[in-house]
Amino acid sequence: MSHSVPRPRMLPLLAGLVLLAACAAPLPPPPDGTVPPPAPPRPSLVSSLAIQTAGDTVLLTLRITNPYEAPVQVTFPTGQAYDFAVRDGGGRELWRWSASRGFTQAVQTRTLAPGATWEFAERWTPPAGLGGELTAVARLASSSHAVEQTSTFRLP
Repeated sequence: MSHSVPRPRMLPLLAGLVLLAACAAPLPPPPDGTVPPPAPPRPSLVSSLAIQTAGDTVLLTLRITNPYEAPVQVTFPTGQAYDFAVRDGGGRELWRWSASRGFTQAVQTRTLAPGATWEFAERWTPPAGLGGELTAVARLASSSHAVEQTSTFRLP
């Protein structure tokens, strides 16, 4: 014995599918054949990573600058605005600033004024006896502007 859906219930379902297909179809080109211009690119931010070693401490500083004459809206998917990490010569991560921190789970947008600079700085104390060439990675934790800087430095 087979069961089938009564016809009156299928009509709204069929109408909904037709409407969905019509909405998903790409728009035809304008009659004159012109193509609309692409969306303007997101403004690029200027960034730098500075590393200073002093005794048993490494200071990492990420600077993000808006080089434009208009403000730039920067979106962050969480309360985290930046992150730092340090890797050894083999690429193994030795330290990550955010590893033991919690961040709010709320999207936020911050405005970087024209010509303004954000500066994020953190200190890392390497384990005793660690020396050699290391790589620092600094990242803006933005979903709208991808910024990452790497730099090598040497511990005695």
